[in-house]
Amino acid sequence: MTINKWGGLASFLLAVAFVAAPLIYLTGNLRDAVGVFAYDLADFLYGPILSACLIVVTYVLREIIGERAFRRADLGLLAAVLSAAGMAAVAFIRASNRHYHLNHPELDLENSTTVLIVWTTLVTSVNAIGFHFLGWAFVLIGSASWTSHLFPRLLNGFYFLAGVSSLFVYLFPELEGFVLLLGTIMSVWQGILLWKYDIRKNTHAG
Repeated sequence: MTINKWGGLASFLLAVAFVAAPLIYLTGNLRDAVGVFAYDLADFLYGPILSACLIVVTYVLREIIGERAFRRADLGLLAAVLSAAGMAAVAFIRASNRHYHLNHPELDLENSTTVLIVWTTLVTSVNAIGFHFLGWAFVLIGSASWTSHLFPRLLNGFYFLAGVSSLFVYLFPELEGFVLLLGTIMSVWQGILLWKYDIRKNTHAG
């Protein structure tokens, strides 16, 4: 496949991760027969899949943008890598914590106030780091795309809006859902563009 199609496939998978993982976290039940598997699937989507797809998509966009805005594209890729590390860390912390609880029911950790406070603070903090760098990645790639005429102006606008919102998730956690919604829309839209059209050719043509 061409580099465009790899980017398109990664964009579609990124959209799935943005939607499916948080949905499972919000509605899952460990007491169900498939509850543990569902949570493990959510961790896999929010960790390895989301992280890998974010890096691949940003790398592909950086390659397509080329010399038109290479400094911002390079910084965007760096921010995407840092964001991916934060997102993966959140998934690994969740998985490790959950399985430790399940493997040691005699400790009754789920009823420990101290454990719950520490776990919630740790997960929230690392998640905020992932979203903060995701914001920088969105802003930088959106700016580079605007300069290089890579995507339609409206899609670039979504990049800026999602990016600025993501920068402040650490202060306003309720923005997380908004960022994920915009991220899903952006990922599907750019996935279609990358899969169907030779964006590299159109970009170089100006």
